[in-house]
Formats: sequence, C-alpha cells, structure tokens
Amino acid sequence: MKLPTGFVRQNHFLTVKSVRNFDTSNLIVPPLCVLRRINQFLHPGVLRSCRPVCVDLAVRSASASLSLPRNFQPKTRNLCSKASKKLKNMDSEGDIGKESLLLITQGAEARVFESTFVGRRSIVKERFSKKYRHPILDVKLTLKRLNAEARCMTKARKLGVCTPVLYAVDPLLHSLTLEYIQGVSVKDVFLEFGANGMIVEEEQRLDDIAAQIGEAIAKLHDGGLSHGDLTTSNMLLRSGTNQLVLIDFGLSFTSSLPEDKAVDLYVLERALLSMHSSCGNVMDRILTAYRKSSKQWSATFNKLAQVRQRGRKRTMIG
Repeated sequence: MKLPTGFVRQNHFLTVKSVRNFDTSNLIVPPLCVLRRINQFLHPGVLRSCRPVCVDLAVRSASASLSLPRNFQPKTRNLCSKASKKLKNMDSEGDIGKESLLLITQGAEARVFESTFVGRRSIVKERFSKKYRHPILDVKLTLKRLNAEARCMTKARKLGVCTPVLYAVDPLLHSLTLEYIQGVSVKDVFLEFGANGMIVEEEQRLDDIAAQIGEAIAKLHDGGLSHGDLTTSNMLLRSGTNQLVLIDFGLSFTSSLPEDKAVDLYVLERALLSMHSSCGNVMDRILTAYRKSSKQWSATFNKLAQVRQRGRKRTMIG
C-alpha cells in the first residue's frame, strides 16, 4: 500500500521525516488509513506529537455524536472534525463496521468481539474509556496499557509460549485484533472432570494439561515476564491438537523478581482451589512440570512459601 506523503517506513514503524516540523493536521488522518489496512505501528515520536485527546474525542464524536469542549481552539476543532469524517468514511466502507462485530464478553477493562480480519476469523479486544477518570489521564492510561499488553503478548510468543497471533494494534480505537482460537477453556475441561469423576483417560489428559501449564509458566518467568492473571479462564486448549494457549495479557508486566513469579503461581493456586478442588492435586502436578522446565525454580518456590503464609494470615484476619 502506498504511504501518505511525508511518511517513511523504518523497520516495523511508520514515521515522518521531521516530527518537529510536521503539520499535525496531516498526522491524524493518514496513519488512520494505514493502520487499518496493514500491521504497522506508529513511531513513538510521532504518537507523542499527535495529541491523543484529540484522537479520542474525534472517535467519540464520530461514533456517538458527542460535542467537543467549548474551550477547544479552532485549529483543534478542525483537526477533530477531519478525523471524524475520515473515520465515518471508513465505517461506510465496511472496514470496522459494527455490524461485523459480535460481542462475546465484557470485563472490567475491555470488551471482546468476534470479527474477521483480511478474511480470517479473529478476535477484537477493545479497551473502553472510564468515565470517572479525567479525559487526558484516561487516554494516556488506556494507550499505555494497550501497548503494554501487545508487547507482553509478543514477548511471550518469542519465549516459546503459545499465544494468539497479534494481527493489528489500533491506537485510535484502543483495540487489539487477535487470532481466533478454536477450542475450549481449561476451566470448562476441569469442571467437566470434576462433574463426571476421574477415570484413567481423564487422569492422563489432566496430567498432560498440567504439564503444559507448568512448562508455559516456566518459559514466561525465565524470560522475565509475569502474566498477572493466571486463571483457568485465561487458558485455552486448541481443538485437534490439545495445545495450551495463554490469553489475556492485560495485567502482564516484565519482572525478574522471584516475588512476582511467586505471586503469579499463588494466584493460579487460589483459582484452582476455589474452582477445581474436585480435580485433586492439579497444582502439585503443575509445580512439578514448572520445576523441570524452569532454571530459576528454587528462588521462586522459596518465595511462594512466604506468599502462602501471608495469604493464610490475611484469610484468618479477614
């Protein structure tokens, strides 16, 4: 695709020849066109100079016909108007038509839709704004967490952990477009095990799932990455291969501290005890696989014992 005038491609970034002298009126609309059609990221220097508040208000005015603040300068109003018109034109072309989005679930931070991307079945995760936050702070936090999630997911994949393929990052609509994983969640599988009672075949499958979970977490932790929300709801088993896929890196962060790794494991342990106590000692099997795969398991396990003690004290006190 031909790039807009003034833009150049550097590695995987779209940037401009001179950010300082670049007219911001041309900055909002052209990247909007490009980012919706090819998987590129805006250069950080360009992103900082394009006034994220204006972008957010432009989207809101286009989708919900919201009026702009009265103290906006005429140039800013004109900028938002141009971006809104461009967004409406793209909606009419069917690039991001809401009729093609099917809401799957909504959490505290984001909505998850089923859609298509270049003819492929996909998932769109959209982070929505929080009305109780100041608009400037809200946009900055949302963009920061969106970028952090994309980076952590990409890093996890580089570490050898199976995650959904990241198709596109949209800093304008605060959304990620991801691969659609055909399969079931580990939560549903474990609940089914507990309801039907354990038989030999299910026992073997449980061992296989626990081993995959332990190996995946070990790869994350040895690579300096903590998931932040390790629950069976955020683990999928791909149909056909039973391959474990980790999802939802919205709370992930980079850390090499044994404390953070131990908290990661403790969150999973509490989730298993509360939801899947009928499945037996699943956590012990996960920790066994973790110990075999991790090179730094000793320090993590020592911290895990301390975290468990703190958790018990908190439970007793209430």
